[in-house]
Amino acid sequence: MYDYIKRIVSATLALVLLAVGLPDSAFANAHPHERPDALKYLDQATYIRNMAVRAHIGGDNRRWKMQMMTMGDRRFLFQGGIPKGDVIEVTDPLNPVVVNEDAFVGRQIQLAYNADLGKWILMTGAAPPLIKATTEFPHGKYDDPGAAERVKNHEGLRGVRFFDATDTYNIKPLSEFSTDLGDPNRKLQTGGGTHRDYYDGGKYAYLDAAPDDSFTHQESPVRIHTHGVMIVDVSDPAAPRHVSHWWLPGQRADEQEEYKAWREHGDGESFTGLHGAFHVPQKLENGGKIGVSPWGSLGVFIHDLSDPTAPKLLGRFQGPYKPGGIAFHSVDVSRMDRGFVIGAPEALNPGCNEPFHHTYIIDVTDPANPREISTLPIPQPPAEAPYDHFCQKRGRFGVHNPPHLKAPGKADPNFTCYTFFNAGLQCYDISDPEYPSISAYFIPPQGGDLDVPGSYTRNTDNVFVEWDRKLIWTATDTGLYLLTSPELGDPVLEALPVTEWNLADLNQVAD
Repeated sequence: MYDYIKRIVSATLALVLLAVGLPDSAFANAHPHERPDALKYLDQATYIRNMAVRAHIGGDNRRWKMQMMTMGDRRFLFQGGIPKGDVIEVTDPLNPVVVNEDAFVGRQIQLAYNADLGKWILMTGAAPPLIKATTEFPHGKYDDPGAAERVKNHEGLRGVRFFDATDTYNIKPLSEFSTDLGDPNRKLQTGGGTHRDYYDGGKYAYLDAAPDDSFTHQESPVRIHTHGVMIVDVSDPAAPRHVSHWWLPGQRADEQEEYKAWREHGDGESFTGLHGAFHVPQKLENGGKIGVSPWGSLGVFIHDLSDPTAPKLLGRFQGPYKPGGIAFHSVDVSRMDRGFVIGAPEALNPGCNEPFHHTYIIDVTDPANPREISTLPIPQPPAEAPYDHFCQKRGRFGVHNPPHLKAPGKADPNFTCYTFFNAGLQCYDISDPEYPSISAYFIPPQGGDLDVPGSYTRNTDNVFVEWDRKLIWTATDTGLYLLTSPELGDPVLEALPVTEWNLADLNQVAD
């Protein structure tokens, strides 16, 4: 039965790829093997349009997520890493300096100013490792008989860590919180820990979490658990307290009837569960009521958080059924004042060995009935590139991350960027959300080693925009780049105090 389902899914995906104009040869080889028409080398060229490189810090550990802390006119980028992250002073953006190397544990990071405490609080996530597809086990957990047990027996924290980051040169651990609600010091904990979380410096943190091993209705080959959202009271970051956990009925092992009703039931490909916690445009304690979150193939969810002990589902946007990848990986809520959010996917397999998922601009003026406005255009290779489609370039092709939400200045209403793995950084004109267009791009040299397949698959991974200084930081496997673009406006290349943040009640007292 499983083989039959796989044949149907593969045929469907091939038709989908043809429909969006991607080569049907994408399925000539199954993941993790490269396409037969792939480049025989890693492309070391740089391609750039309507952008300029202003600074660069090298290193293959520079592609991870970024957050910003400010003190007066001084600015510090916190960048997660494996196993530890760094602090980079970017007050003089043309001369970024690593001022605290290996400063904290964790690469999934959230940083915000807690006005009640008068401190900058850093939160990082912890989880068992994902299951990797290999030549021996090309379909991850479905081929690998030991995958589930390795995840369940993984030792260490499954949850979040909190730090006092006020002194950038001496970041102090405050606490650890296990999402299974047990003692965080135990070697063996249960569930999936956390992956992508959200913290705004207020009373609550929002965790992407599976608290125990009953959350098993995850179709994706790379995960054992399916996550829901956990809300945690962090009024005292040294002593976090569980508030609630919400999941879609059908995610748990004992919710079989609800699970059978899903379109994804048993397909062995779709990512079914939360992939990034609630993004809350306004702090709940300041009158906010809405949380927006990406749930893979299950869609973009809009929740009523008026009572954080009992979140309520208000609305749901679900794209077309395309098993494979992560249909909704992130949601950009920075333009909700214009009535829309942007829901983006994540490509997982190299060589386009999965369907292409679009990035949707979604009308949320009626939270109960979100609807599609448009999709962002698919990038095309520069004319001078040695390939006709990014599927032929080594690595993943597809959207990954928008600009990080918590940033100095207000997000430009007409301009945004998305990291696109092997297609670099792609920037969009969204002045008319019905007709978005690509306005600029930067494709850096490809890092990694051709003899080590996993080393070159992610290339351009993260982006952080200082909206007030009109500076773009993009994190890649060949280093951290500072970019400017006339599409964003004239840059400010000197120190500048922050007068406002992207979210109105974020970091209000810090400066």
